[in-house]
Amino acid sequence: MTVGSVQVAVVQARPATRRRSPLARRRELMAYLFLLPAAVLLAIFTLLPFVQAIVLSFQEWDGVSKSTPFVGLSNYRFVLHDTVFWSSMRNVLIFGVAGFLLGNALSLGMAIAVHKVHRGKALFRTAFYLPGVFSVVVIGMIFSWLLAPNAGILNRMLTTVGMSGHNWLGDPGTALPAVAAVFLWYHWGFGFILYLAGLQDLPVELYEAASLDGARGWAKFRYVTWPELLPVTAIVSLLTLLGALQVFGTVQVLTNGGPGYHTMVPTLRIYQEAFTNTRFGSAAAMSVIFGGALVLLAMMHLWLSRRRK
Repeated sequence: MTVGSVQVAVVQARPATRRRSPLARRRELMAYLFLLPAAVLLAIFTLLPFVQAIVLSFQEWDGVSKSTPFVGLSNYRFVLHDTVFWSSMRNVLIFGVAGFLLGNALSLGMAIAVHKVHRGKALFRTAFYLPGVFSVVVIGMIFSWLLAPNAGILNRMLTTVGMSGHNWLGDPGTALPAVAAVFLWYHWGFGFILYLAGLQDLPVELYEAASLDGARGWAKFRYVTWPELLPVTAIVSLLTLLGALQVFGTVQVLTNGGPGYHTMVPTLRIYQEAFTNTRFGSAAAMSVIFGGALVLLAMMHLWLSRRRK
């Protein structure tokens, strides 16, 4: 093969560069203009406060005075030796695991069950999603009444059948599982709706082909339903995990981090450090550490989801 033929082959192998038409450029410009207001709001209310928190983490401020002296890494050294904060990080990991495993399994299982129902599907869909509509304060007050040690409905039911009542939110051994259960009951409806929408979009032809191949219930779920729902599972898992790790209102209303910090979570610890102890610098250092951990976790989850694809 001559040099000229090689050059011709290389030229032919190169993809032809297509110039975009003025209409395509105009549409792209319009798309960026529509995205501009959301990008500005994101920068003002998310990126700017995060940058300010990073700056404040190297300063000392009581929330009132105008003086914000630079203290270097002393706030981070304080956080590294704060046993309550790291205990809250351990507790929130339990929330994350419970939300990721139990929450997703419950949402998917109930979505499959409702998807197979022919009558009353709208009623079940509304009833299962309804808990997520209520305010966190309302949910906390309801379960504070249900789990009350003396007059709580759960303990009354136990005493009716001859069992002794229990201080569910006051016992260190049961307080965290009880709060986690309330969180799951409150949040699983969102994943349920997403899974149900994903199931309704699955092509019927796939199940028909699987039936012709002799596949039954579990085989259809393993080889048809689950692979087709992986994109939905990635979204539900990420949102459930981040929601569980950022839990605040449920814990504050039910236990306020007690008893003895056994249900303390990072968001509540940051809140108390800033607005109760008036140490905004160390609270900012906690928020930077916790926020960085959330960002890394989200990036890792998205990377693993793309690798599965």
